[in-house]
Amino acid sequence: MTNQKFISTLIYVTFLIVIAAGCAPLRPDTNPLLDKKAFDISTRARSFNQHIMTAKGTAWARLETKTHVEKFKIAWAAVFPNKIRITFLLSGHPIETIVATGEKITFLSHTGKHTKYSYYSKDPDMKDYIHIPIKLSDMISVLLGRLPVKKFDDAYFSPSDASLSTITLGRTWKSATQYLHVNSKGKVAGLKMTDYEGTLLYDMTIIKYKTYNFGDIPIQIKLKDKDNKILMLSITNFLPNPPIKESVFQLTESR
Repeated sequence: MTNQKFISTLIYVTFLIVIAAGCAPLRPDTNPLLDKKAFDISTRARSFNQHIMTAKGTAWARLETKTHVEKFKIAWAAVFPNKIRITFLLSGHPIETIVATGEKITFLSHTGKHTKYSYYSKDPDMKDYIHIPIKLSDMISVLLGRLPVKKFDDAYFSPSDASLSTITLGRTWKSATQYLHVNSKGKVAGLKMTDYEGTLLYDMTIIKYKTYNFGDIPIQIKLKDKDNKILMLSITNFLPNPPIKESVFQLTESR
């Protein structure tokens, strides 16, 4: 490599590093002992209910936007990490079924609103369907009784929060950030997800847990986006780790 090429490459790499550093939030100086505590709490949150690999359930869903409010019932069968069959019901009648197989997602209207259609995606964004910009895999985690905490390699308490209830989660070379909120009992009470620019994607608040013989799951969850659109989920029935046949995810018009 000539000196000119070497200098050009060095300038280009330096430029990329500066740009990346400019996009990423500055990490404050924190107490290493508290960092370890924050990391341990966050690790437990990420592994919460990881023993639940499949689930069936029902819930009430309430969607609020600036212009309207909708309330409907949902029933689902889900398999970690990316398979789900979910049906939306109104007055006890199915109106829409969505099936994701981990390779594609299919939509079937039971009211004739549209013809059945599919497109290939391993983890689609659900904004166009539930108005909240949450990935399907995160939604499946919620319906499995898990917490949609993504991978991280850094965790620290917010220096401005003396109650030690807010934890910032980061990942090397990933500028998207997660924020965990824990209550006085050490339980996760919320999770906020931002994109690489720091813009809010969604803010999840866990209003209520329910204790089963296998452990606790969140049963009242509030999801809110930056435009103040709100999705409230109230789980009414939950069955952990049932056998789910592959045929459940083969959607046909007759089903």
